[in-house]
Amino acid sequence: MIHHLAITPKNFDVSHRFYTEVMGFELVKIVKRQAMGGSKAGWTKHVFYETAKGSGSYFVLWDLHLNGVELPEGWDPSISVGLGLPWWINHIAFEVKDLTELEEKKQHWLSHGQKVSEVVHEFITSIYTRDPDGNMVEFTTNTRPLNDDDKAEALELLADDEPASMPDYPGVIYLPDGRIIEAASSE
Repeated sequence: MIHHLAITPKNFDVSHRFYTEVMGFELVKIVKRQAMGGSKAGWTKHVFYETAKGSGSYFVLWDLHLNGVELPEGWDPSISVGLGLPWWINHIAFEVKDLTELEEKKQHWLSHGQKVSEVVHEFITSIYTRDPDGNMVEFTTNTRPLNDDDKAEALELLADDEPASMPDYPGVIYLPDGRIIEAASSE
């Protein structure tokens, strides 16, 4: 289990509201300290949000107040686009217990004006939206346990460097205004 994942948002206050109000995470701890290098380097807040009550799993935002760190004009903190990758590559997935809770999360996102994509994969069902910095965030639930056949297939595919012939999964896009768009696979 991952204890926590930490990212740095462009605007801490906007991201704090997103992760507490839209994602529904609870603020549980802040560690405020001088930055590495002491007071001359500045200070930080390491802000912990529990991803599910009692889970012991946390998502963390950095609130940075560093001296001597000049971010370039147009700095992009997203974990994909900021690195020159498509927006959907690097993403953060949070587990929910079942499809009922996944539906509750989807409705919560929609009530907060988020566009929500839903994809039924072979062994999980997931919903996706983006945070204020454009990072893709996901709630997902297992729909079947992985088994020995999955492991054997994984070993085969690990050694297979031929281009994929299977198209991407189709999905459904839910808009806050109630519209639903069927998204075909990449075929």
